[in-house]
Amino acid sequence: MNTKTLMTLTAIYLAVQGLLLTFLPQEVNAYFGLSAKGMSVLISQTLGAALLAFAMLNWMTRNNILGGIYGKPLMMANFLFFFASGMSYLKGANSELIWVLAGVSLFIGLSFGYVAFTHPFKK
Repeated sequence: MNTKTLMTLTAIYLAVQGLLLTFLPQEVNAYFGLSAKGMSVLISQTLGAALLAFAMLNWMTRNNILGGIYGKPLMMANFLFFFASGMSYLKGANSELIWVLAGVSLFIGLSFGYVAFTHPFKK
């Protein structure tokens, strides 16, 4: 698996979500039927900041050798985040958008799992 492509695409995916939640939390919350004021906005912005940080981490390590023992903490963190978020999306899926997010997150999570447990130079 080409880890540079995987890291680049996930960095973009996370950055888009992070930017939306950081700078448009009221609109995102209203779209999903959540409160557009108070503590939910603060939680959305905090989640957006975390997603942006994760996006930056993936972007800055996209050229590194990853897989096997190389970058294991990064691969496992990505695997856990994407797999757990995909399962959470599945649990709360009530619209087409959530089903798409679930599928994308689970696919990316399983991709990171594959990378984490295979040798980076095997063909």
